[in-house]
Amino acid sequence: MDFSQAMEIIKNIIPECSAKEYDGIIVKRLETSNTLDEGRTTNQTHIAISGEQMNMFPYLMADGYFKCNYDDRDEQLKKYFITQIPLYIYKDNISYLSDGEESGIVFDGNESRCVRASIVRSRRKEQADQVQLSLTTIDDSDFVTFRKMLHTGDYLVLLKHKEKLFYDCIGIKAADETKGEYHLSVLNNKFYKLPTNTKVDIKKLIEIKDSKIEKRDFTIQELGSILFEMYSNAEDKMQVASIHIFGIKYGKNIIDKEFRAPDIIKAAGLNESYSTELQKALNIYRCLNKNSYGISISDGDEPEKAEKISGVRKTGAENILLYGVPGAGKSHEIKTKYCSDEKYMERVVFHPDYMYSDFVGQILPRVEKDEAGNDRLKYIFTPGPFTKMLKKAENDPENYYYLVIEELNRGNAPAIFGEIFQLLDRKDEDEFPAEEVGESEYGISNYEVAKEVYKDEKHPVRIPSNMYILATMNTADQNVFTLDTAFQRRWNMRQIENNFEKSSHSKDIIAGTKVSWGAFATVINDMVIDINVDMASSEDKRLGTYFAKKKELEVSRFPEKVLKYLWDDAFKMDKIAIFNENCKSLEDVVVTYETATTDKLAAVLRLSVYEKMLSKMQQKDTENDEN
Repeated sequence: MDFSQAMEIIKNIIPECSAKEYDGIIVKRLETSNTLDEGRTTNQTHIAISGEQMNMFPYLMADGYFKCNYDDRDEQLKKYFITQIPLYIYKDNISYLSDGEESGIVFDGNESRCVRASIVRSRRKEQADQVQLSLTTIDDSDFVTFRKMLHTGDYLVLLKHKEKLFYDCIGIKAADETKGEYHLSVLNNKFYKLPTNTKVDIKKLIEIKDSKIEKRDFTIQELGSILFEMYSNAEDKMQVASIHIFGIKYGKNIIDKEFRAPDIIKAAGLNESYSTELQKALNIYRCLNKNSYGISISDGDEPEKAEKISGVRKTGAENILLYGVPGAGKSHEIKTKYCSDEKYMERVVFHPDYMYSDFVGQILPRVEKDEAGNDRLKYIFTPGPFTKMLKKAENDPENYYYLVIEELNRGNAPAIFGEIFQLLDRKDEDEFPAEEVGESEYGISNYEVAKEVYKDEKHPVRIPSNMYILATMNTADQNVFTLDTAFQRRWNMRQIENNFEKSSHSKDIIAGTKVSWGAFATVINDMVIDINVDMASSEDKRLGTYFAKKKELEVSRFPEKVLKYLWDDAFKMDKIAIFNENCKSLEDVVVTYETATTDKLAAVLRLSVYEKMLSKMQQKDTENDEN
């Protein structure tokens, strides 16, 4: 069986995996020794991974432990370095495993949560090596909770994301291992992989955690297992110290639950004389907790920090500048090709008075109540649309977010962006790992933005890889700011084609006439280019496909919307090229059009122009008949 066949089984047993790309699969049917079920006859708490399945994980090997005679090995080197791998557990899977009961795992509105699990490679006398997955004393507590939901005969499925060092971790009950012709059991104890390469940036995997008092509730059996693990892994002559450390770390739980030291020592399978040592540690915890001797203990509550973000961050977001003639459908393109859900969007329109403080944020006065209930004036940073969207994208990595800037060149864009301009340089796939593509290549320092987004004013500010910036502009509009080359090169420029052929709206007939909107606009656009051939901005005077919507083709609205534009702008220098000699002013055009009892366009346009429009209509009819 090859990888694709194995993946076919996975997709049928676990349909939610169908939309993701993986390059590694292992399935492990759990024996009793691999579970954390109560009543087990073994003190083993890890999941034993052996044979070819060991190749699913990166692990660290020390020569002093592996490359020597078994009896000469340095046992301390086994766990001198412990690799912790990121695993994603899923809300729906947890609900399934817990039969809908409360699990205690908090997803904070996300569909998944990233947890860390430990792996070490273990050497065994006269037996093959194995990888030990999960050290319950240092794994994330949510992963330990996940493991407790799996029982003998259940299946643990680990799927490695393609070319990335993180895994999806899914539990399947023994009763559900079959679905139709597909059986999960045929994948048991095998390793299926694709010939890919996964780059591992060690800097991004290192996570130093501050020691803190465990406040989660544990049973006596759980505490016994934790103590046994700590005692067994202690360095030579440090076993008693490990009992002391255990007593201080888990003292709150033991004392609150009124557990007895001898019972915990017994659950750990240790000599009962160690009860005295554990009781000493609990007494130390009480003193530290009360600050009896001027030394206090931290319970892990620290000043506000950025919450740890869970979920796999989407990548590949870009800065995209959509340009074209007025009404070509730039905003429509954003709605149909990128995003129409306002929940993931922030929209802003640039104009001459728009400033950096409007876009990024500014410090504004605000009256708030103090602790005594008195009004106090405070100056507080109020984020602008850029900072708001940055925060949303940073805190929700599993979704794309879109900052939409309409009429980019109607404001002084370089001044509005300020130092944010530096963030527009994005990492690409040619030079950076896949998981970084779309992120700002360079970070900037901005105290207020960093504090708002990361809750850490010293944190470098970067646009995350799941945040698009979409902008629109009319390239040669009037009274606008010019975008310099340095600014433009940081955008992916995409012209929106002004194609009437692809628009069903172009077939709509202009009320009171025999001419369709498409025929009218096509003839006008050809004339705009022909008459203004020497003017660089002539093509941007053309009518866009959606310049006039269907309701604006009505008699009461068409002259004010379209004919006024042609008179005041497109044919400002040569009005007689399109309007007949009876129209001396814009008022003449509008009144004549609205009061004409025959074809209204024929009443205001030059005859030759009107006939071109009728000819265009006939040409389209002929082409349609032939097709």
